[in-house]
Amino acid sequence: MVRPASSIAAHMLLALALLQPAHTLSNSNMQRPEGAEQLLSGPAFATEEHVVFGQEVSMTSSAGSGWSFESDGSSWHVWTHTSIFDRVDLPLWPEAMKEARIILSSSMCRTDSSPMPPFVPPRELEHCGSHVLATAHNDVPHGLHMAVAQTQMREWLAQFMGWSQSTQTGDSLSATLGPKAFISVGNSSIYHFTPLSARAMGLRPDSRLDLTAHVFGPQHYLHELIAPKVMCRGKQWLDNYRVEAQLQRTTHGFVSIRVQVISTLPAAPSVSIEPQDHADSRIAWIGPTKNAASFMLAANQSMPESLHLPNDFYAPTLDQHAGDVSIRTTGFSSFHPNLLVTANSHAFLPESNTCRLSTLLVLPRTYFFDPYQLRQQHDDGLLGARFQHYGLTELEKPAEAVATWGSVLVLSQDIRESQFNATVPIHARYRLPPVHEQMVGYHGEPTGDTHVDLTLPPPISAVVCPAGDLPLPANDILRNLHVRLALFDELGLVPVKSLQIAPDTDMLLRMPVPSTSHTSLIQLSTLGLLFAGAIFVIHSARSKAIK
Repeated sequence: MVRPASSIAAHMLLALALLQPAHTLSNSNMQRPEGAEQLLSGPAFATEEHVVFGQEVSMTSSAGSGWSFESDGSSWHVWTHTSIFDRVDLPLWPEAMKEARIILSSSMCRTDSSPMPPFVPPRELEHCGSHVLATAHNDVPHGLHMAVAQTQMREWLAQFMGWSQSTQTGDSLSATLGPKAFISVGNSSIYHFTPLSARAMGLRPDSRLDLTAHVFGPQHYLHELIAPKVMCRGKQWLDNYRVEAQLQRTTHGFVSIRVQVISTLPAAPSVSIEPQDHADSRIAWIGPTKNAASFMLAANQSMPESLHLPNDFYAPTLDQHAGDVSIRTTGFSSFHPNLLVTANSHAFLPESNTCRLSTLLVLPRTYFFDPYQLRQQHDDGLLGARFQHYGLTELEKPAEAVATWGSVLVLSQDIRESQFNATVPIHARYRLPPVHEQMVGYHGEPTGDTHVDLTLPPPISAVVCPAGDLPLPANDILRNLHVRLALFDELGLVPVKSLQIAPDTDMLLRMPVPSTSHTSLIQLSTLGLLFAGAIFVIHSARSKAIK
């Protein structure tokens, strides 16, 4: 059988992409367009915008040097800016990559009940941690061409994040960071997730959180870009709630980086904001209700101008829950536990035939979904929903030998069904000793050296519609307030209503692990058995030869 020429070429491209060493992508061939010599010098800031959303604010402006304001209560601060990078040490942008996104979110780690502004999605829709994603262009054909594109995107993102094959995050359980750590999601995207715990981040009501310190080193490209100069209480102060960096290549070959930082500011007598050099900067204050005045002020203005908001800006948002979702584990201390998923929704959308109720489940690399078993359960009517599985299907390797970070399962059903119940089987990958995770008891049970307790990330459940059904805001300030939640865009979904995580949700698992207390005895016994077996084989062979 003769292969088509296009198929042979695709196989060659894939082989080259897999064999290409990482250092060949370390130099950029980005060239300046004509007349841009004076426009760009290192990172060039094109636009910068600060939005303060809170109670009554008294604001003053010093032309060209920034703004100062005071508030009678805590407020939300949103900082967005677009930068152009002309750096020869940036990795070479892959031709097939449409965009890359790095999201640092503390949403689910927050325990305070302070009111959320309209532009911040509810906590239930984004896991606490770092999300690193990239998406290929729509015109990239599926199959081997897409495999080549995803390989190149993995290489680029791993280098941009400063990952190497030997980098680890501090414990033996953490997946080795590198190109192979990503999983494929949706039709044309790759994804990596690292959870962050509230205890590790030191979240307290009176503390401030620098999300970048948990992900980027002080010399990283984004470290300075994600740190707006906001002074509060006499020092630079921002409690970062969420940070997102979107990267795209411009028509001239530069890399455009759009940063959005959402932070909380405490009540303070004086908060000062210093605009970036060579930036078109402005600040806006949005009133807490539709009857309050809102205004905008540019860096070179002394008098503010009124800001008109659309009537639906204060309309009911995602934060009004459409039901609740609960998951409980059964057989939590076995190698093959089950997740019992129950979702109740009252968000019936009769005008839409394409919207569905979807639930996202995430597993670390120590556990995995078996898509073949799930398919059989679906065919037998036991799963209760359609599913999409993303992640490596590796049934034999130990957890320490699996390069990817984990896997994602998406359960979806018709929105007209108000409830669904599903039993999702999962399986533990065996561990190689020594296992160094902290041993945590469960409901007062004693800890030991034969198990590791792990709490899975909670489920994310929402009424979702296909991407493109809902238009973005026309106002540029409101567009800057728009939050693109992690993973939903890459799956081609838009959440329109969220489901609250039920209080009875229990995601704890207890994984049996090898005990190291008898390691020496086991090793000696194994060597003894091997030696005895060798003696037996030699003796049997000699006996047969004599006969």
